[in-house]
Amino acid sequence: MQTPVFLDHLPDFETVAGEKPEQYRLTRNKALLDLMLDCSTDWTPRQACPACGRDRLKSRNFSQTLLEFLRCTECNTIYAQRVPDQKVLDQLRLEIIEAQVGDDPGKDREFEFTSLMNWVSLTEARLQRRLDKVVDIRFASQAPRWPEATRRLSHGRSWDFLSLTPENTEFDELCARLAHLSPKAILMPAELDRVADPEALMRAIKQSVASGTVIFVASSCADGLEYEILGADSPSFIPLDRLTVFSINGFQALSARVGLSVLEVSTPGRLDAVILDRYFKGTENANIPFWSGFFQEADKNRLRDLQILLQRSLKSGILRFVLEA
Repeated sequence: MQTPVFLDHLPDFETVAGEKPEQYRLTRNKALLDLMLDCSTDWTPRQACPACGRDRLKSRNFSQTLLEFLRCTECNTIYAQRVPDQKVLDQLRLEIIEAQVGDDPGKDREFEFTSLMNWVSLTEARLQRRLDKVVDIRFASQAPRWPEATRRLSHGRSWDFLSLTPENTEFDELCARLAHLSPKAILMPAELDRVADPEALMRAIKQSVASGTVIFVASSCADGLEYEILGADSPSFIPLDRLTVFSINGFQALSARVGLSVLEVSTPGRLDAVILDRYFKGTENANIPFWSGFFQEADKNRLRDLQILLQRSLKSGILRFVLEA
């Protein structure tokens, strides 16, 4: 198993501190509060860690704000104690997408796609295998500029989007489309921590593709320094988008249970150092041994060095797995 380092430039401070990220967090938290106040909402309790399968009674409280979250003492995964119906989750996300129709993601969207393409290309080189037929699974494939970006930047690969929709809660339609398309690679960069039952989604994919299909999965990382220091106060912790925050050991356990081989793992996050720098420089009485002084004195070079260290040591807030069916 390889652990490559993906080094990108540090983002501008406004990427973390701007109005749009905060507005998004408020919108999602309001949606969660409305769900919890709606007596007709069906909630499914999780009896075990969705990653390693350890009984939830062995987990410890991570957060009790709005929705209760636990942290597994076996694998370190963070997960919601109960989850709403998948159809409800998808409908809420569809409403957000429709509200953002007028937005133009522009360079951000192109940068994200370029980063994913680099990931696919590096994996091709390591495997010495051409992955020229890609299926991209994401609920938000309706987002502006994605189809246009794929046409310009996919280097001759076929690139099909498959959506998770409110009508497809059992993933039957997804399975049928995957079997029909017979992709060489599947890309799932944003969905696994947001679905009610990540194991069901992974099993649906595994059962629908040929042996040897390469699966690229990205998720939030519970092992990241941001979660270790800030816990549930992390600005990245948005409950409806983080129903499961996988640890590396937890996702390895899930992959083994589903029958997928792990080829590669990395944590290529770019925001950890900037997020923590903002917290320590903007929060009164934030007094944590070592880290308080570190960030109070940090300049951009020190933040860049820390981000490289987090990527190399698998302690960034974003994890990426390359799997093989």
